Amino acid sequence: MESKLLCPTGYATILACQCIARSFKENIFELSRVRKDWDLEYATSLKIWINDTLEKYFVNSSGYMNEEQQNDWRELMIGALRCLGIVRASVKVDFKDDKPFVKSFMKKSGYDEFYSDAKNGDHLSTHNLLQTFVANLDEKTRKEIVQRGTKDFLFDRILDYAKQINEFKECFEKMKSNEVVNQYGQKEAEEIYTTIKDICRIATAYYQYDPIMHEKFDFYKVLRSL
Repeated sequence: MESKLLCPTGYATILACQCIARSFKENIFELSRVRKDWDLEYATSLKIWINDTLEKYFVNSSGYMNEEQQNDWRELMIGALRCLGIVRASVKVDFKDDKPFVKSFMKKSGYDEFYSDAKNGDHLSTHNLLQTFVANLDEKTRKEIVQRGTKDFLFDRILDYAKQINEFKECFEKMKSNEVVNQYGQKEAEEIYTTIKDICRIATAYYQYDPIMHEKFDFYKVLRSL
């Protein structure tokens, strides 16, 4: 019997891919102008690929979490990313005259390694960023950042999100384990995410001045609307 991924993180990510693939197909005639390999056949095959992978390797996470827990999960991930993003932006603004501090903080706090994928909807990267941030936050650095203008409550929020996320420890352990889904399913999921992420990068650039269409290819916002 083939393993199926019960973890709602992976399930949410693949659902977001499915939503974006749907928008991609709906707008393929316009988007085909900017990529020679983007055509109706490609958009259709992408949708079929994702649907087949969902059916074969994933099951609805309702058996793992009830609806209220799933809502809590989404709010937790969104809230954590928002606070982490504000602190990152504030440090870059407030310490623009101290590049070594910014460089050191971004590396030590996990931003360099995890932020790009986290903001594009990868929940495991969000988890890793949150845990790395909290593990390496020291009182001296926190005070320095607050003295420059960042509100101290943001750090309290991040610490609180880190505690809350421990309730989903089993889920993240499953994401890190190769036993969750067989090697073929894992490979399919990773390839789909990579493909959709690349599409999002180009499509969001194309729709830079069209907020409505831009949101349809913003992984973070698509996840939030699930």
